[in-house]
Amino acid sequence: MTINDIAKISGVSKSSVSRYLNGGSISKANASKIEKVIKETGYRPNKVASRLKATNGKMIGILISEIQTKSVGIILFNLQETLKKLGYQLFIISDRQWENDKISNLASLVSQGVDGIILGTSRLTKDTLKYLSSLSIPVLLLGQKNSIFPYCKINDFDGGLMMGQYINTITDGQILYLSMPLYDLAAGKERQDGFLSAFTTNSTNVHTIECGYDPESVYNQKEKINKINPSVIVCASDYLVLGLLKIINEKSISNYQHIKYTGFGDYEFSGDYALSITSLKFDYKQLGINTGYKIVNMVEGNNKLTSNELTLNLIKRTSTEGI
Repeated sequence: MTINDIAKISGVSKSSVSRYLNGGSISKANASKIEKVIKETGYRPNKVASRLKATNGKMIGILISEIQTKSVGIILFNLQETLKKLGYQLFIISDRQWENDKISNLASLVSQGVDGIILGTSRLTKDTLKYLSSLSIPVLLLGQKNSIFPYCKINDFDGGLMMGQYINTITDGQILYLSMPLYDLAAGKERQDGFLSAFTTNSTNVHTIECGYDPESVYNQKEKINKINPSVIVCASDYLVLGLLKIINEKSISNYQHIKYTGFGDYEFSGDYALSITSLKFDYKQLGINTGYKIVNMVEGNNKLTSNELTLNLIKRTSTEGI
């Protein structure tokens, strides 16, 4: 039972219910209707949410997966700053990938009385979509394309394609692409599909290995990497490159002295002289900003267009270009 449900059953506005719960001024008739529904349903307002609402009154909830990744940190910071400028607070719940937890965590956000929900996940199942469709508040997807709900995301396919076209110009040897989990339809599958599409005429020398989101998942693949004996290794994120560098530093690959490597993301450490990673830069900062404006427009019923254009920029460094 949420504030929205109370409003629907009692036939009053959500703002009236919120004012009633926070001790604000409403008509006696509306107060009577709300009190009657609360008694009949046994509704108990969430104390934390009530305090937040009393302070600000406007709150967006986000359920986000893989919060430990660099890109998510950048997105969340800029999303929160944007919402703050627009007069909203951000209530964050982090989860992993278990479906039962995801739905219960979404329900927890709803119970906080949030005005809108942002779901940032690498998996979208039928059960999740069914639950989201049952909600009476706006829902915005972050990072995944969907035909049912609005979404904000980077163009993973075009980013992968741009990287593939560049790799085509620097080697005729064996090429290895280390992906993130392919159940992640954006950063995993779309990015890899874009990369592979650049090699339609010469794909026999292109290999792929599915990894996770962290450097350790790359390091654990060192035996497979060595068997391929690649001249260029493309990691699906600069963070994964750190696992590759550990393998190279251990001299665990036969041609370790001559391997060229690239990544995606262009994080703060990517341009460090000791690393100098050639990287496809995604504008995660702008993605966070765009997401903030879009969810607020949805909550407030505005039809203002928010830009979904995010620039892609290949930053060439010594990991492929030499010193």
